[in-house]
Amino acid sequence: MTMKLSELKSHDQIADGRREADPEYAAEADRLELADAVSRAVVRYRSEHNLTQTAFGNNFGWKQPHVARLERGDVTPSIETLQRLARAGVVEVHIEQERTYVQELASA
Repeated sequence: MTMKLSELKSHDQIADGRREADPEYAAEADRLELADAVSRAVVRYRSEHNLTQTAFGNNFGWKQPHVARLERGDVTPSIETLQRLARAGVVEVHIEQERTYVQELASA
């Protein structure tokens, strides 16, 4: 069976469907929302600036495995990590009563 490209679902559509159907999945996705956003921001920043994980990490005094953990998106970053990324112009951090989130900043 052949599927047309127009019939394919995006990652977000699949994740939204799973969230609605599986409360445990939804809870875990909520828990990792911040980590996932930081992951995407770091990957995009590195890509736009043609940096390896090692080169990116050197800008922050981090070793490559630390950058790899951030990019994996399965551990919520520390406040110190968020502060460093914000000061470097990688993300903007918003802390609100209901949630904490990051916004990717436009590349230079």
